[in-house]
Amino acid sequence: MTAEEPFAELSKLPILAKQDIKEADLTLRPESVSSEDLLSCHTSGTTGSGLTFVQTKQSLREQWAVWWRYRNWHGIERDTWHGYFGGIPIVPIEESTPPFWRVNYPGRQVMFSSYHIKPESTHIYVDEIGDRKLPWLHGYPSALSLLANSILDQKVSAPSSLKIVTIGAETLFDHQREAIERAFDVPVRQHYGLEEAVANISECPEGNLHVDEDFAHVEFVPLEEGDGYRIVGTNWTNPAFPLIRYDTGDIVMLSDDGCSCGRNGRVVESILGRQDDYVVLPNGARVGRLDHIFKDFESIHEAQIYQPDRDQVVLRVVPGDTFDDNVETELREKARTRLGNEISVDISYVAEIERTDSGKMKFVVSDIDAMQIEEPTT
Repeated sequence: MTAEEPFAELSKLPILAKQDIKEADLTLRPESVSSEDLLSCHTSGTTGSGLTFVQTKQSLREQWAVWWRYRNWHGIERDTWHGYFGGIPIVPIEESTPPFWRVNYPGRQVMFSSYHIKPESTHIYVDEIGDRKLPWLHGYPSALSLLANSILDQKVSAPSSLKIVTIGAETLFDHQREAIERAFDVPVRQHYGLEEAVANISECPEGNLHVDEDFAHVEFVPLEEGDGYRIVGTNWTNPAFPLIRYDTGDIVMLSDDGCSCGRNGRVVESILGRQDDYVVLPNGARVGRLDHIFKDFESIHEAQIYQPDRDQVVLRVVPGDTFDDNVETELREKARTRLGNEISVDISYVAEIERTDSGKMKFVVSDIDAMQIEEPTT
């Protein structure tokens, strides 16, 4: 038997969805694993309670080891201080005066509130990052791009101490990456991982995404409609909750090229996002990669697509200071090039984009039942 044959046998098994596990309501716990060695974990969900399961302490260590290996690729050491921009309500929402952050000394984190990023507070965030000489920022791309766009809008100079920005927890869209890189003048590197530990993908210093083949068995299953592949994974590290051919709900494009960095692992061209980051046209076709609609608009701070039904989409836009009627016209034209003329396109101007309970921003919000999938767990 060759080394590849065991993985070929996996294809005989059905693909497992998160909803299948929830509906089965099973408790998977091998007798060989002591209860003292177990930790409770859960994924977040926007249409349900998410998925709750257990993992061993060793599996958690192995997961963090892979994550820190990726950070080491970029010169980030365990003792490196950084600014964190996530979805946790660090500071009470009603607080109107700084500090809009709290310090986690054991974790060497300055945890910034994403809920207090406003045009008038931009210089406060930038000054704090500079005063602390933070070399590294990490967090949700929706939070970091919001700060980046505000920096560009206010023409604030980025702190000279910064060397890199890393991204996790949400899909990184091209327009977000460009805004962050322009504002901070440092490279932006992304990492893809899940609590379920069925896949891990890391961006190298050359800017290519590598599958961490030594962490889990990752399959790329072609979409039935359109371009792209579903990420389906089998975990190796967690015997307390083994997941075989688990559908992550995430979509990627694959690359035919290798990478000059010399690191192992298949190369992923781009992580497109969730299956629910698609819009359904009146004829039933699904359209993805819609972040490109907003790619070249420096005067848009944030954007989200809302689809109430198959005949209409609403572009929710947080406009910047330079947004005007000409920009609106151009935005409508770009939306038409992606969505065609059979669907109504409206624009709604909002002060901010609503987040989920876990602080994440969904790029597409759909009232169409077929598109309501669990929130990403990256």
